[in-house]
Amino acid sequence: MNELTPSLPPSVSPATLERVLLAGDLSALTEAQRVEYYRAVCASLGLNPLTQPFQYLRLNGRLVLYATRAATDQLRSLHGISIVEVRIERTDDLITVTVRGRARDGREDCEIGVVNVRGLQGDALANAEMKALTKAKRRLTLSLAGLGWLDESEIETIPGAQAVSSPDEELVAAREALRVFAQSLADDDPRKVEARRLWREGTANEIETWLKEMSNE
Repeated sequence: MNELTPSLPPSVSPATLERVLLAGDLSALTEAQRVEYYRAVCASLGLNPLTQPFQYLRLNGRLVLYATRAATDQLRSLHGISIVEVRIERTDDLITVTVRGRARDGREDCEIGVVNVRGLQGDALANAEMKALTKAKRRLTLSLAGLGWLDESEIETIPGAQAVSSPDEELVAAREALRVFAQSLADDDPRKVEARRLWREGTANEIETWLKEMSNE
């Protein structure tokens, strides 16, 4: 099979898995290993990596993944998760939303979302209430899907947590552009050899530079 034709996502190598599980820190991995791990996580959960269901977070000196809305939306659909009860309470400066939900297999769970509303009124207060509901629903989804990961709605309330952009996303996009270009080449075109090499070894910048050079020929 052509290396540039996507099939099943590659499995995580034992060396990669060991570094992630034992160290609990994705920053210990190379750029290529992070892409490998990211794709394997998406494959194991049935998520589309092109929708960026996870992003990177710097937390307590470690680089970890957190779930985005794209992840929870897909997981809710995949597991047939429905909300069966919502309870909203106001206590002093806090709004607490409790949701109870059920998965397709009949399992049920409860989760909460809490937002500080001190000094808020009108639209700002209404938005805070919706935010608390969103937090609760996403936490419930991750729980019923068997994931103890953070959701993006929780990040701003965690001291020291910092969302970071990752070169992995650039590499995924660059490889996709490389795949499309390579598929347009004839089988005996010598540029396919270089395309395969860049797919295996190239950084996002190297791939983009080469594609730009090819487009100028």
